[in-house]
Amino acid sequence: MKNKYSLRVSILVCLLFFYSILSFSQTAGDIAFIGFNTDGDDDFAIVVLADITNKTIYFTDTETTGIDTPSTLETGEGTIVWSTGTKTIKAGTVITFTDVDNIRNPNFGVSVGAISRYGSFNLSASKDGIIAFIGSDINTPTTYIAAIQIGNDNSYLGPFDGDAVTLTNTGLVIGTSIIIADNSASPDGGYYSIGSKSSETSFSAYYTLINTNSNWLTSNSDGELFVPYSQEAFTTNSTTWTGAASSIWNLTENWTNGIPTSASLVSIPNTTTSPIISSNTTAFAGNITINTGSTLTIYTINALSVNGNLTIDGGLILKNGSSLIIHGTSTGNLNYTRHLPTANWYLVSSPVIGETSANIIANSPIITQNTELEYAIGTYEDGWTYNYNGPWNSGNGFTIKKTTKGSLNFTGLLPTKDYALTTFDTTSDFGLYGNPYPAYIAANSNADVINNLLSVNSTRGQDELAELTIWFWNQSTASYEAVNHASAASYIAPSQGFFVKLKNGFGDGKLDFKEAMQSHQTTDIFKKNKKKQTPKIIILANSNIETKSTKLLYIDGCSEDFDNGFDSSIFAEKASNFELYSGLASKTNKQKLAIQSLPNWNYENITIPLGVTLDTNKEVTFSINHTSLPTGLMVFIEDKVQKTITRLDKINDNYHTFLKSINSGFGRFYLRTSFTDLRKTLNIRNFNALQTQVYINSKRKLIVSKLKNNATVFVYNYLGQQVLHQKILKNENSEILLSNRIKSGIYIIKIKTVKGLVNKKIYIN
Repeated sequence: MKNKYSLRVSILVCLLFFYSILSFSQTAGDIAFIGFNTDGDDDFAIVVLADITNKTIYFTDTETTGIDTPSTLETGEGTIVWSTGTKTIKAGTVITFTDVDNIRNPNFGVSVGAISRYGSFNLSASKDGIIAFIGSDINTPTTYIAAIQIGNDNSYLGPFDGDAVTLTNTGLVIGTSIIIADNSASPDGGYYSIGSKSSETSFSAYYTLINTNSNWLTSNSDGELFVPYSQEAFTTNSTTWTGAASSIWNLTENWTNGIPTSASLVSIPNTTTSPIISSNTTAFAGNITINTGSTLTIYTINALSVNGNLTIDGGLILKNGSSLIIHGTSTGNLNYTRHLPTANWYLVSSPVIGETSANIIANSPIITQNTELEYAIGTYEDGWTYNYNGPWNSGNGFTIKKTTKGSLNFTGLLPTKDYALTTFDTTSDFGLYGNPYPAYIAANSNADVINNLLSVNSTRGQDELAELTIWFWNQSTASYEAVNHASAASYIAPSQGFFVKLKNGFGDGKLDFKEAMQSHQTTDIFKKNKKKQTPKIIILANSNIETKSTKLLYIDGCSEDFDNGFDSSIFAEKASNFELYSGLASKTNKQKLAIQSLPNWNYENITIPLGVTLDTNKEVTFSINHTSLPTGLMVFIEDKVQKTITRLDKINDNYHTFLKSINSGFGRFYLRTSFTDLRKTLNIRNFNALQTQVYINSKRKLIVSKLKNNATVFVYNYLGQQVLHQKILKNENSEILLSNRIKSGIYIIKIKTVKGLVNKKIYIN
């Protein structure tokens, strides 16, 4: 089975020019072809022999004219454009290009980065070839860097397609930048298989081995036999663990030939002191073998990247929040531990292959169970089903609850492939999934522009998501938190489960996870934020000890309507008696939003409906947190029922009120932003639902009459500053002597009682 990689064409088209600018020329020999298949859907593979970062490299089966320097291209065939991505691809890495002759094939793609296809790129077993170059576009090479000749024809003087001029004036040379795979005249497929990948002192020295025909396996009948090609990395030195000084991985004295690099062939034998990766270390290896009797442990917030293959004959233990990325293959079991800090419900997934509920229960015996031996492990399909006792397939999500806080122990094989999970047509459309890898995966475009969960599953042909949002269960707030492209860079931790909303019936019917989404992060929480600050307002509603929130972000290009990927609904599948949400500024529908993205230029004219769901006769206090708002911008909450405008953007500002009945929609509360003080420009009419009278007498006394309950009186000036705060008892008439520090002017009087609020605007002499 070929590994499947997706095409992100729409993003690549937008980024192509950007990457071209950044793609300073590689030199001839920096890559080498090590595999090809001309049968069925075409494939090929290369090895990177010098580090590559942020490049665009072109591969063409078009001949060159042999004239000019560098030689120009003929017309009539095709080109593959490879955007390598922003992460450095280390020397020794093997890259596979899959099904490149058919852009509609779901396997069309590349193992690292992303590709697009132009023209008719088709390989032939009859003396064809591929040329790699750097250029300003698909038709304009500036530097040729590699080529492969497929087959031979001794009647001609030169390689490639049996003509003598194709590689003239390209600067490419047989043995250093041109590979000739001519075990037979017209091979259908072949790859560098027999030669060593760990014997040379420099990567450039591998060219002689790769260009030796006896180091290749070829077929004259079925090139598909060799696909997928081995991902084992090329290395340049060997080093063996001794543990002579301590258990610390990053200590030269503990290795025979220095601390491993991404080009090292690493061996960990059975020694008295086993290695530990700790102290915020990201360790590297080319190929690594953990021998019988030995154990490698990766501590929390530490990581290991293996450029090639991993062999586990002994033990490999990953602690909570650690991460492991393998670019090649893996054999043997590892153990991953996820810590659950409370005895509450969590959304989880398996970061290994082959795990089952029975194994988890056996290895974590304190999972909640009742007298009928029903276990607190659940799955979701139009509602929760518990006592799940089946396999934990990679990418599926589960809910789990332990009797006490503690760890979940997962044991199984390391996932080293992409996953495409079949989606199911459900009534609610919500599906529960989880990170299938023991590494962090990018959730949104701020984490990784191309290889992130939302973008991959919204690409044309794979557009599975009804809403470009991921919902995580946040244990600290007992609510679901939404993440979309407007959110800061967000990552899904190993063993973290989450919800998405599916279209069901569109796209390819699968939710995709890609190995290319993986990265290491230095935190063990499910979400990590970074990058530049976006103007943002987080509205908070507190009732008793519970706090709910909804977010407003101001982003160039966003509208006041629903922008999928930048606006997110609240999670609709969990009934709650306390919710806070916003409505679209355009008021075009009644969606309840957890995240709303708005234009970043129209602050004065945007009014945001706010909705609250809360039990009858409950107090609620509104406040905000905000970042990067324009200088001088003020934020207000308007209460249409109480006829009040309250400023919220200053420290300790808040608005407190009662909800006399369940309020589960819009129409009462609105958030407004303005560079002018809206309390001075908006009409605040007197309102006295309790028939209470408030006025100032001639002796500068504040009179509160006909008060039926005990109350607290607040007095605010027009800057929103509180100038008086005093409790009074129910009485026919209560008098409060105003201090001389309260100067003449207009003030807002708020009287808070158990029955509600009374607000009045008065003038004090």
